[in-house]
Amino acid sequence: MKRVIVAAMVLLAFAASAVVLAGCGEKSVPTGSIAVVGDVSITQEQFDDVLAQAKASYEAQGVAFPAADTPEYDKLKGSIVDYLVQTELIKQKAVEMGVTVTTEEIDERVAAIVDQVGGQKKYVALLKKQGVTEEDLRAQLEVQMLQDKVRTEVGADVQVTDEQVKAFFDDPDNKAQFDVPDSVDARHILVKTKAKALAVQRLLKADSSDANWKKVAKEYSIDPGSKGSGGDLGTFPKGRMVKEFEDEAFTIKVGTISDPVKTQFGYHVIEVTKKTPGSTTTFEEAKTGIEERLKLEGQATAWEKWLEDAETVAAIVYATGFDPTELIATPSPAATPASSPSPSESATK
Repeated sequence: MKRVIVAAMVLLAFAASAVVLAGCGEKSVPTGSIAVVGDVSITQEQFDDVLAQAKASYEAQGVAFPAADTPEYDKLKGSIVDYLVQTELIKQKAVEMGVTVTTEEIDERVAAIVDQVGGQKKYVALLKKQGVTEEDLRAQLEVQMLQDKVRTEVGADVQVTDEQVKAFFDDPDNKAQFDVPDSVDARHILVKTKAKALAVQRLLKADSSDANWKKVAKEYSIDPGSKGSGGDLGTFPKGRMVKEFEDEAFTIKVGTISDPVKTQFGYHVIEVTKKTPGSTTTFEEAKTGIEERLKLEGQATAWEKWLEDAETVAAIVYATGFDPTELIATPSPAATPASSPSPSESATK
């Protein structure tokens, strides 16, 4: 919860609702400002204040602040500009829409934060640690609450029809969301020869306790992904494992030690510890959830469209070096993670 306070302005800039606003029109940016939104200038001082809070947040979390002229710094800079521009844009549109946030509402939100962080003393200490004054926090909360209200107003007219809900349910691409296949929990020991598999089977039939499974798996199994955990493969549905293995796992009774099962990997001795039957969600059961999902998606689309239209009307322009489109688009080094085999590759397809 402490992170609610930490650099709230910067965090808002990274929210999914943020939009990169491009400069246009013939307006110019006055000296000492970084952008103009409608007839209002966003000053360098406003930018510097948010940047200082970001630095304090990095420091408080023990994270190195990005060096100037690096892709990371440019992205942070662009996000701050984005936040300030969007904040001003929403303020202007809120006035037109008659949307406001009262002092009492902010008081309630602050009181909730004080309670969540463990009291007034901890709240004051946290503000100090983050380099944020209570005035700063209240201003940030007002912006967040104002945006929430405007967004609610924008999405108020979004409706979802029964036809749309049914079409979503009937779409083959969505079938997996409503049909849960049969599954089993199983463990196995993999060896190279049938003779060794029969020896393993005898050991496990004589004592099928967890302790003995761990002992036998550690001594005999050649499956690196499961030998250290007593052969445990966890839960898997039909279609996950190779056919011979799967056929046996979904056929034998719970607690039965199987005969050796030959696959391309060797010979398996299997025990199923649990079987869970599949289920199908009916349309009536799924209807409410689908409707809520489609409504949220429609509201998100309406919000993005609203922001684009508001941007066009505001004819936003940026000072040189502050256009977030250029700053946030700065490429970063590509990650090259090493590939490794799946832990249960000896049973899976």
